[in-house]
Amino acid sequence: MRQIFLAIALIAAPVAAFTGFELYANNAPAKTADLGDLSSFKTIIGDVQALASKGDLSAAAKRITDYETAWDQAETAIRPLNQNDWTNIDAASDAALRALRQSTPSADKVNKTLAALMAVLNNPAQPAQ
Repeated sequence: MRQIFLAIALIAAPVAAFTGFELYANNAPAKTADLGDLSSFKTIIGDVQALASKGDLSAAAKRITDYETAWDQAETAIRPLNQNDWTNIDAASDAALRALRQSTPSADKVNKTLAALMAVLNNPAQPAQ
């Protein structure tokens, strides 16, 4: 009889330890994945910022179309990695696109939205201000 109790104890102890660890691990906050290498997007936005700061808003509007195309093409690969970060960048992107595509864009608004977009590209977890 003692051997049966000993066998049960030897089986129950590792099962309890494993179960406890699994419960702890499943309740720990999951680290979200980053969006990968965003340097190509940052390069394009840097180009757009340079054009806008020189006052060439029509060239900036043309160059941001390259960004929009690249961003849209990358959506299916990037969006699933971190929905929240992707949404932050997408919202900042939309604001910059709207600012540049107004019939008479405001240089000040364009520069602010581009700076906000670059800030979000540098830190996607932080929504644009």
